[in-house]
Amino acid sequence: MSYGILLAMIPAALAALFLRGMWEEGQKKRKQQALFAEYCGRPPRKYEEAREAEKKTVAAEENRLTKRTGTETESKRQAGKAEQSSFVIDEITWKELDMDDVFCRLDYTLSQAGTEYLYTALHHPAENREEAEKWEKTADYFMTHKKERIHIQMLLAEIGKVKGMVCSDVLTAMGRMKRKKPVRDYLGILACFAAVFAALRLGGAGLVFLVGVMIVQILTYFRERAGILPYLRCIAWLLGMVRNLEKLCDELDADIRTELERNVGMDTELGSCIMRLRVLRHRSFWVMQCGAGSSSPLSLFGDYIRMLLHPDIIQFAALQNTIAALEKEIRYGYDCIGFLDAAVSIAMYRMSLPRYCIPVLYPAFRPDSEQGAYEAEGKENRGFYIAECVHPLLDAPVANSIRLSEGAGVLLTGSNASGKSTFLKTIAVNLLLAQTIHTALADRMTAPFCRIYTAMTDSGSKVGTGRSSYMAEILSLKRILDGGRKAWLPVFCFVDEILRGTGTVERIAASAQILKSIRPPGMVCFAATHDRELTGLLEREYDNYYFTEEIRNGDMRFSYRLLRGRADQNNAIKLLEAVGYDREIVEHARACAAHFLKEGMWK
Repeated sequence: MSYGILLAMIPAALAALFLRGMWEEGQKKRKQQALFAEYCGRPPRKYEEAREAEKKTVAAEENRLTKRTGTETESKRQAGKAEQSSFVIDEITWKELDMDDVFCRLDYTLSQAGTEYLYTALHHPAENREEAEKWEKTADYFMTHKKERIHIQMLLAEIGKVKGMVCSDVLTAMGRMKRKKPVRDYLGILACFAAVFAALRLGGAGLVFLVGVMIVQILTYFRERAGILPYLRCIAWLLGMVRNLEKLCDELDADIRTELERNVGMDTELGSCIMRLRVLRHRSFWVMQCGAGSSSPLSLFGDYIRMLLHPDIIQFAALQNTIAALEKEIRYGYDCIGFLDAAVSIAMYRMSLPRYCIPVLYPAFRPDSEQGAYEAEGKENRGFYIAECVHPLLDAPVANSIRLSEGAGVLLTGSNASGKSTFLKTIAVNLLLAQTIHTALADRMTAPFCRIYTAMTDSGSKVGTGRSSYMAEILSLKRILDGGRKAWLPVFCFVDEILRGTGTVERIAASAQILKSIRPPGMVCFAATHDRELTGLLEREYDNYYFTEEIRNGDMRFSYRLLRGRADQNNAIKLLEAVGYDREIVEHARACAAHFLKEGMWK
């Protein structure tokens, strides 16, 4: 075979590899577009997969007759624009409301910036209308412009995510990192070209020299790359973000671009910011390929180039100073991507819901903290009302409605497993979603801007904490009382089985006084209890509601409907019978309870 034919085959092979790589990328994009269209109106795929895995786990445990305890979702790191509001949902409230699961249900984000922005937004309830309504125009645009939304999602998917990366931490770490000088890498390139020349001129001896240089270059590459790999991946992500930010800017409607600039607090136009960031695109091709993860022949060819000539390491060294100089613009770009991705996620979430509403939120101020008088906007107290609300994590929820009387809280009584705790969480989660993503899972909702606290479990009573169940409860309740004194907005708190960790007499006495102290207008309390005595002690301060069950053909059935009034029966012993306890145990328990109710003492 002549050398001419051989030389002609080399560019032909490279062209074939290039075309195959382009075809594979095109196929990948078409599948991605089809996936975005398919999941419009459905829960996120990762949420569906998690629920399916959870169902399998529950079924397996039920077969073993063991109680499912579940596992706590790993807490995500809070990042992004922490200055969105002055109040932050505390960790106790976040965990007790299962907000990691709620976040997983509404998280359609495709970029790291979007995930961080949305997660942070859910921790920072809005305190005024401007903050609460900031999503409306952008989310509504993506709900009504399918083609544009999918195109934006494609660009966001190209940006992607880097597990464990927080933009602010990366920029801070890079600022402290010692500047790298790639002198050794440039010498290695010269050695490679010299070795190729020697192989062509000297034959066997030159070929040995070439192999030796290649081995040294490969070993040196992996050693140097290992030291900067985390930064290399993060910079590759940032560069991809900058590249796609320009594309996003070009694709966005002018009004949406204005909304974007206003909501991320930019002191300059997005176009001007992108112009300054363009310098990062120069001489950054090889860094951007880091972590691409493609298995195409073209990508494999690029891997060999990197190992022999170290172009990504050389470009990394050149980009260090540039990134430090453009830190402000990078942060702005990151926030723009985050807001846009979060807005798309909110639009996708709304389209997946069978029912939702845009809540009516109004500001309530307390000009005189000692007097405790609130003045609603327009001299009108609109109160709290939610119609046919449901919980976001239930597959077949029962909707309930409630309206607060002026100056009153809500006291829930009722049977075990009848829905009290779920109702408390339903109201609390909807109140939080209303003030964060301006969405409520209800037909209608009117509420004041407020701060949200919960005291629902005794998780603080674990052995490692050194605290008893009662101590954990009273500390949790005290944090609510302290928060109410400091807040200039009303505090809505949700208390489940108050002071369950102590005896009956002291529990009722202490519970009554604590709940009396949680009074409107400064504080509004939704409390659930099994102590029916509290309904009489607190009838002036709290509206009474209850849940109950029905017995049909020996089976206990729950309607999960909220009823006005007080519960007149308990079902703890009935539940023992329903789940199959020995009849002797059930009958003795009934007799013991009946004797106490008649004689006032236990036997």
